[in-house]
Amino acid sequence: MKKYIFSLASLFLFTAVFWSCSDNSDNNPEEDLSLVQLMEVKANAITDAVVDISESKGFEVITVDDGSDLKNAYSRDMDSRYAMNITLDDIKGVYDYKGGISDQQGTFKYGYQSVFEKIGDSEFFVLQLPKEKAMRPWMLYENETTDYVNDFVITTTDYHYTYAGGLAFDYLLNSEIEVEKEKAGALYVDWSISEDLNFDYQSKFTFTNGYSVGVDFSVGEMINYKFNLMKGDAILFMEDVEISKSDVTNKGELKYSLVLGSIKIEWSSVSKDYVVYRNDVLQEGATIEVVKHQNDSDDANVAFCRKGRDIKITFEDGTSIELSEMLSEDTLALMDQIFSSMYDMKFVKHIVDKVAREVYYTNLVNAN
Repeated sequence: MKKYIFSLASLFLFTAVFWSCSDNSDNNPEEDLSLVQLMEVKANAITDAVVDISESKGFEVITVDDGSDLKNAYSRDMDSRYAMNITLDDIKGVYDYKGGISDQQGTFKYGYQSVFEKIGDSEFFVLQLPKEKAMRPWMLYENETTDYVNDFVITTTDYHYTYAGGLAFDYLLNSEIEVEKEKAGALYVDWSISEDLNFDYQSKFTFTNGYSVGVDFSVGEMINYKFNLMKGDAILFMEDVEISKSDVTNKGELKYSLVLGSIKIEWSSVSKDYVVYRNDVLQEGATIEVVKHQNDSDDANVAFCRKGRDIKITFEDGTSIELSEMLSEDTLALMDQIFSSMYDMKFVKHIVDKVAREVYYTNLVNAN
């Protein structure tokens, strides 16, 4: 219901502008909006997108809970990197979940449990398992008497996992997910760490309704992280933090930007001032201040979408508003959940990677 209220608000606002400028039908309605009106329209578009995403099957996938049992009993095993080199060629094929086997039946000499059976050839790595297992990954290798249907399909078209111990690590995943014969979306993860601790992480999930969410995080000569929400190629929301490292001759600099459609807010630790652009044109008279800055997590302490900061904008006419008021607490909570999940990637770690290791070692056993 909240989504429709916001959508109607946007509709009424555009309708009023349309009639007020009906003498020139070639006008872009947004051009006739004040800055505060335009920000409200862009905020409503973000809210609509977030609500649509939260009601999708893809949202259930990326925000899957890993369960208290998994966190307490298996977190060290699940979250550790394993020394091995797995490529798509090593694991390609179609694999069916075959539940209802004992621990003894499901364990082979490398110590890994085997609950998937290869049923066909494919150029890709295709997993077919019950959605009840996929949505409860801590139960993936638990023997249950319930008869499930393999109605959750993960088709991985690109995969490699390379770790030889030490610091260097390289990982790539490109998968499409289908739930109960309906497409849920596509997931992309690209992650690498070099021996000198340069770090590069990128993940993106594309939903079937045209929206996509993504995060980028890198550490090298500069530290950078970015959150984005898009509809097709159009940016609905983007937040970008860039930190240059200081040395004996240069002082480090922090650059921050937040994009709401055609509106961009920028700040630099050098200038110390926030500025607002509208279609790349500087907006005179608008002043900005940070009114809340939480430091309860490393990646959220400067991110609005992770509820780490709030920004108050005072417009030329003296009116002011905080960004959180435009989006509502519910929308911000969903954004925080969505973007944090794109870092955690519980679905990838506890389903795709774990089964990839099972298949890899199963193939080693069968080859010997």
